[in-house]
Amino acid sequence: MRQINLLPWREAQRKQRQREFGILALMSLVAAAVIVGGVHLFFDNRIEYQTARNDFLQDEIQKQKLVEKEIKAMENTKTRILGRMEVIQNLQTSRPEMVHVFDEMVRVLPEEVYLTRVQRSGEALALVGVARSNNLVSDFMRNLRDSGWFGEPSLQIINNKEVLGIRASFFELKVAKKRLTAKAEDQAS
Repeated sequence: MRQINLLPWREAQRKQRQREFGILALMSLVAAAVIVGGVHLFFDNRIEYQTARNDFLQDEIQKQKLVEKEIKAMENTKTRILGRMEVIQNLQTSRPEMVHVFDEMVRVLPEEVYLTRVQRSGEALALVGVARSNNLVSDFMRNLRDSGWFGEPSLQIINNKEVLGIRASFFELKVAKKRLTAKAEDQAS
């Protein structure tokens, strides 16, 4: 005998399709969750990596700023030291120069002219003194000008007064000191 299936076959087929659809929907949902989770983890990982790189770069920038400050401090120290060395070198070269200047001053100073004060400011000398007459002051200025160690003298003040019954000329003049090379120093001496 033949068996007759009295169950509605369409209903069973519909239930089967719904079950398959539910399983596929669940699998699609799980696959979508895995894909979204994977993408999220990937981008999270990339963001953490970039943040770590940014932090590293910020640390390196801070180190470079410290190095830059140290370099500037060293450059300032170098500049100060070079300035000191230049002052010392100028003092070394001007030390024998002043001896020559005073030696030359004695040679060009006429008799009866007396210096009461010699003051140096930079390369200029301010000479204050007393002479027996204005002519002796003129001779002194001429001798300074003709010397190889001095420039053109400039008379600032001259006053004629009588001191203890003797007429005297009180003067103040300025003269530039020439800077001579070693060869010129030998010739001037």
